[in-house]
Amino acid sequence: MTNYEIMYIINPTVMEDARGAIIEKVEAILTAATATELKTTKMGERKLAYPIEKKGTGFYVLTTFKAEGQNLQAVENKLNITEEVMRYIITKN
Repeated sequence: MTNYEIMYIINPTVMEDARGAIIEKVEAILTAATATELKTTKMGERKLAYPIEKKGTGFYVLTTFKAEGQNLQAVENKLNITEEVMRYIITKN
């Protein structure tokens, strides 16, 4: 298993109490892809470098996990159809 990090940006129009549900949804996607040792850090709302979907800010979340590389494609496919996640990047740690 390899160490990975995923940083994703939640749409700022999502209310604060609903952000927890989205974070749990992303963690469930990772767990379904056999990811282990999830550690999530909420980085807060920050200004974006450039507007995304006409929004100037976004709520940043960083999650570290261990997974097999071939399972990441399934994670990316599910994140692409998750409307609340504006952008994400998965990097090998």
